[in-house]
Amino acid sequence: MADRTKTQERGRQARAKVLEAALAEVAQRPVAEIQVQHIAERAGMSPARVLYYFQSRDRILAEIFRYSERRLAERRASELHGVADPEERLDRYVRLYLPADRHDVSWKLWLEAWLRSVTNDEMSRTADEIDNGWMRDLTAIVLDGAAGGVFRPVAVEEFLPWFNALLDGLAVHVLIGRLSRAQAVRTALDRVTDELRIAPTS
Repeated sequence: MADRTKTQERGRQARAKVLEAALAEVAQRPVAEIQVQHIAERAGMSPARVLYYFQSRDRILAEIFRYSERRLAERRASELHGVADPEERLDRYVRLYLPADRHDVSWKLWLEAWLRSVTNDEMSRTADEIDNGWMRDLTAIVLDGAAGGVFRPVAVEEFLPWFNALLDGLAVHVLIGRLSRAQAVRTALDRVTDELRIAPTS
């Protein structure tokens, strides 16, 4: 039993090492150029050993997509938890959603997921699961704000698609260098504030 536990722990550590190596590769290269050989070299393993744990390059990409977003989801939960003011929660949400810079690993993986989701069921399911988590948090912020009289009531099923599309479009412009992160954040917050602001009473 002890030998089996040690073997499982070695396997867990090896998988984690591969994931970290793959994330480092994504930070430095276009995703399309990444090969198993690159990941193996960075992880200090043979390509055969990497494939023993992950079977294919696509499986590695799907796993690091989940791994990266899981860490971001934990950060999102930590930063939003306990913030009572819906406006502050919305501000934090937007800043967490948008790319940190042109080399943001999570966003490079998102773009790859979008491209592959048409033909890759695993990437499509993973992208949907992750997106649903973001949308649940945004829905809660908007509904809490409306219930507390901070935001005007809106039809969530209409609000979510356009605001999500706005954030995604701004994110792409940050990634290609047409907007700075600061400009993207300001644009998103200005637009959503206009949409949710309660009109002054006469």
